[in-house]
Amino acid sequence: MLVVCSQRDSVLLPAGGTAGRVSVLQRDVLQSYTSLEDFLTDAPKTLMFWFFQRRMSFLSQKTMQKWSRDRLDDYVLLPATNGFVTRTLCFFVSHFWHTKDDPDPNGKYLRLLQDTLRPQTWLYIWLDWTCAPQHPRTQVEQAYFLRTLQSVSGIIRNSGFVWYYPPFEPRLWILYEVAEYTLTCDGGLESITTANMRTFEDHVKEMLQIGVGPMLAKHGYRCTYEHDMKFLTSWLECLVVFKKLNIDIFDIRVLLDHMTWRQTAKELPVQTIKGRMKLRRYEGTFEFLGELHMFTPFPQSRKTDNEFANNEVGTLKR
Repeated sequence: MLVVCSQRDSVLLPAGGTAGRVSVLQRDVLQSYTSLEDFLTDAPKTLMFWFFQRRMSFLSQKTMQKWSRDRLDDYVLLPATNGFVTRTLCFFVSHFWHTKDDPDPNGKYLRLLQDTLRPQTWLYIWLDWTCAPQHPRTQVEQAYFLRTLQSVSGIIRNSGFVWYYPPFEPRLWILYEVAEYTLTCDGGLESITTANMRTFEDHVKEMLQIGVGPMLAKHGYRCTYEHDMKFLTSWLECLVVFKKLNIDIFDIRVLLDHMTWRQTAKELPVQTIKGRMKLRRYEGTFEFLGELHMFTPFPQSRKTDNEFANNEVGTLKR
């Protein structure tokens, strides 16, 4: 592994072979930025990088650290492309927000996470409060925040998954995170055994049986923002369709990568060993082996930056 630094910004890059040639491009792009402001302005438009908190910083803090441009040495920047974020190196933290201004003001759940993760081998961790700009945000922080939100599925799919949940509440972001992880890895649902996860696990299984909409209505799942409710419902319906069709996990992950990184594409064709897949996100159709399957079409427009700026925390609030 090669750690390349550009002033106070860092990026972890794999070396050797094709990945090594790609890493040179990533490194050169990152080193072309002369300031954090330049990076936040350009990265969402070109080659995206995610902030990940370093292991030492996470394990030594007393409360969950809010993202800050004054503590950049606590982070690495990982390229938001295949092969850089892996489950052997990185963790994604799924958690509730316990107040609107701070997800864990007393550090109660942070200490549980630290106790769980300290004996394990890993290097970097992603937690929304810590790794994405929070309210109040500047205009360039807002643009970066939105791109992070749009690509968070790539972090969940490729990282290890860690959580500590309080008594169950029907929060749709949490259900989505559980489904994104468990339905995109071999043995995902069977690997979950803890009591505080079991209700979400059962509801993912119930989605596969009765459908997403009926399950969400039955248990009263909610989201802070209506657009998120629509977007996550469509995404969950896609996950259910792929799983029920017994599509290979590798092919599911390839298709989800297309959905994550080609968000303006109306049609997403993917060739597999079994045959051609084609998803039309805004029409709500998925074609596989000559059969057409339906899901709720994705919403075509996001909230404007001004609408997000007026929210106190933003749509990463759980």
